[in-house]
Amino acid sequence: MKKIIVLFLILLSSCGYTVKNSKTKQDIYRKNIAGVKHTYCIKDIKLENKMETALDIITRYTSQAILTSGNKIECSSKTDRFLTLDIKSLYIYSIGYSISQRASIYKVNINMDLIVEDRKNRPIFKKNIQETTQYVGSGLRADIERRYALEELAKLVEIRIYSILTGSK
Repeated sequence: MKKIIVLFLILLSSCGYTVKNSKTKQDIYRKNIAGVKHTYCIKDIKLENKMETALDIITRYTSQAILTSGNKIECSSKTDRFLTLDIKSLYIYSIGYSISQRASIYKVNINMDLIVEDRKNRPIFKKNIQETTQYVGSGLRADIERRYALEELAKLVEIRIYSILTGSK
């Protein structure tokens, strides 16, 4: 019996196991979503009425879309694409109120142009993005719910920018 076990262990150890692919799933995913990698710099986000909260949220979600698409963000001599967001309109409406008469339902609308230029300021493409969403909150937290409504809109803009940068429809 011991000879059979030793023989089985020798056969098992002689089979050997070699790693065929050392790439992680994340590397394969990044390679598949975008063929050519670029280094982007967010040149400007133009918004007529300087709403700092809106600028912060849109900048964060735009950066996230660029990184998720497999590209880099770096404003240096390595940069080969410059991204500009020209926000033509951004409206936040309160369309519903809670029992305590605080705004609890917001409708948010954005109309903007996504402009990507090369190093010599020649436009590579210009796409118009229009999104509308509603946010339903509890009506108890004043301006925080307005920010949440802007974040819901920025999530939609992020998906749209991601699909434009990766060439998805």
